[in-house]
Amino acid sequence: MTTIDAEVGGVLRKAFEVLDTFGPKRQTMSLSDIMRRSGLPKTTTHRVLQQMLSVGVVERDGANYRVGSRMFAWSSPSREVAVREMALPFMADFNRRHGHTLHLATLCGTDVLYIEKLHSRATAASPSMVGGRLPAHCTAVGKVLLSYSGGLPYTAVAQGALATRTSSSITSVPALRKSLVTIRELGYAVDNEEAAAGLRCLAVPITVAGQAIAAMSIAYSTSVGLPKDRLVGLQDTAARIGRAMASHPGCRAILGGD
Repeated sequence: MTTIDAEVGGVLRKAFEVLDTFGPKRQTMSLSDIMRRSGLPKTTTHRVLQQMLSVGVVERDGANYRVGSRMFAWSSPSREVAVREMALPFMADFNRRHGHTLHLATLCGTDVLYIEKLHSRATAASPSMVGGRLPAHCTAVGKVLLSYSGGLPYTAVAQGALATRTSSSITSVPALRKSLVTIRELGYAVDNEEAAAGLRCLAVPITVAGQAIAAMSIAYSTSVGLPKDRLVGLQDTAARIGRAMASHPGCRAILGGD
């Protein structure tokens, strides 16, 4: 690697460290907030922000900063946006008829990335948020996606122990592997207070040509039973989304092809 390559790589790494400080609940941040959350020195944070301002990656909001509109334009052609746009009408119909909080997520390494969430007042508070991530093995959507992806990423296997969110979270790789085999056989996954106390989720994959593109889940309180027909309804909705994706002109891009 040349000196120039190293310098460019350093700038890019710092720019992403700055971007990572923003989130759904941190859309506007001060210089000191960004510095604290990124761990970068003040002078470095200020310099990187000025560079990002010059190309529209971030914008000023008074004395604070926010992610720039250019980032939205870049995200528009992403696979996640395409999946969300096709799934949303079907999810909204299910949500309107049954009233459950629905999640739509994709696998991102050892995490799940939530790309849509339709709320229900009857559901207990959920730790998920659009654009947020949770450990895949602690969630129903994550477990069903792991079961279709062939298992755990190498990094998780190498670490041995798994991060936990509650006392119900799966803590060992062998236990998770055994669970994933069962999930693949059943075609659905359950999160029983593994991501948050008082919350259960039931998830199914959204598949195209045998590939799990995303997963969708119902969230419900542990104090409320789930009607038996909800799994069938969720599977039917997922199948309708999968058929819509398969017939879409951009199907190859959704599947990760050229």
